[in-house]
Amino acid sequence: MADSRQKGAAFERSIINSIKDRLGDKLPDSPKRNLSQYQIKGEADILIPGWSIECKAYANTGGVYKETWWQQAIDAAANTDRFPVLIYKFNNRPVRCVLQLMAVCRNFSYDPDLICEISLDTWLHIVQESLGVDR
Repeated sequence: MADSRQKGAAFERSIINSIKDRLGDKLPDSPKRNLSQYQIKGEADILIPGWSIECKAYANTGGVYKETWWQQAIDAAANTDRFPVLIYKFNNRPVRCVLQLMAVCRNFSYDPDLICEISLDTWLHIVQESLGVDR
């Protein structure tokens, strides 16, 4: 259990570093790990303006996220003004992001089942555009 927690924390830190590398000091607050996630059930791993981020690093060689992970992301974003995003990685596979289509195109109505899966770089571009941040 401790090894998986350390792996999860390391993955969260790597996502934070990717966010910082892409958005730099353009965010009002520097992204950081939400350490209360371990004490309070339903808390997001990382919060940035507009986004509630759930991170999963999984040792298995699978390729598709688990529905329970997506539900956890939705639950963590509930009652907030943030879109849920699940950022996950299997060993030796690229990082993937799951989010609601409404987060990409406001023409879609709210429906947690209308989702898309994209690369981390594409999601970072969406965040950058949604915040009006220049590179």
